[in-house]
Amino acid sequence: MRRRALLGMLLLPLARGQGACAPTPALTQGPYYLREVPEREDLREGLPGVPLRLLLRVQDRACRPVAGARVDLWHADALGRYSGVNAPGVFCRGFRRTDGEGRAAFLTLFPGWYPGRTPHLHLRVEAGAQVFATQLFFPEEVQRQVYALPPYRERGMPRVKNRQDGLFRADLLLPLEREGEGFRGTFVLTLPS
Repeated sequence: MRRRALLGMLLLPLARGQGACAPTPALTQGPYYLREVPEREDLREGLPGVPLRLLLRVQDRACRPVAGARVDLWHADALGRYSGVNAPGVFCRGFRRTDGEGRAAFLTLFPGWYPGRTPHLHLRVEAGAQVFATQLFFPEEVQRQVYALPPYRERGMPRVKNRQDGLFRADLLLPLEREGEGFRGTFVLTLPS
């Protein structure tokens, strides 16, 4: 075992030098995925809520961009409803194809919460035969700012905090910056293979 650990320590710098990236943790895509959604950047459909711009980059384990991947995004609206499930339509849902740099951008709303979960976004990536799903979470200090505003404040703060959610992972926390009246988040998705 000691020899294996030593070998790993010696090879790690070589792997890093060649651009080895740790895969993004996979999480369940959940029960609310719908395949038949529009290809679009703006998912808001005129609904009220705090704007959220999401900038994603999809890459492989060698840190190379993955072009042409289908990236689906879906989440609850400000009142905690999923379109196509407990409300009609396809609001807060859509997909984009990654560009030559592996990038896909969305403009949506900060999601509301529903019982049993902390606020989150669902992501699903199809790259060739590979299908990958995960979820992104929000810093609680940002949640406090958002849920003090209409229409979120009608429901108040989420009942489930991040660490109480059975799926929450700190490495899937979306870093956010202020952008006008809303927020912007950037996240790199590294596919597992």
